[in-house]
Amino acid sequence: MSVGIGPSGPEPSGGPSTAVRRLITGLSLWWTAVPVVFVAQAYVWSAGVRGPLGDGVARVVLWACIGGVVLAPALGLVVARAAGHAGARKRFAVMGALSLGFCLLVALFFRFAMECAPGDGSCS
Repeated sequence: MSVGIGPSGPEPSGGPSTAVRRLITGLSLWWTAVPVVFVAQAYVWSAGVRGPLGDGVARVVLWACIGGVVLAPALGLVVARAAGHAGARKRFAVMGALSLGFCLLVALFFRFAMECAPGDGSCS
């Protein structure tokens, strides 16, 4: 394995390129930012920001959050596998497992939340 001098110092040849490392970092940051952005979006939506612009921005942010939970680990795993980056593969596998667990909890919550009609006294 030879070592070449790159713009950021010595870099082993055959490693992932700068663009791939930036893509992996971007996907990781997208997944990491989803909870904060989702809470902020839910707060803004519940605070009464209405109108076509407010609703449109809230929907776009919601879909960006859903994409971050679902797409970021999947795309990251594909990119890391193609680039041969073992550390990133492990990280995206853990991210995917956590996302799957979160999605299952949300599905379970909605399953049980739909059993009782609002105001039904027998479900209290």
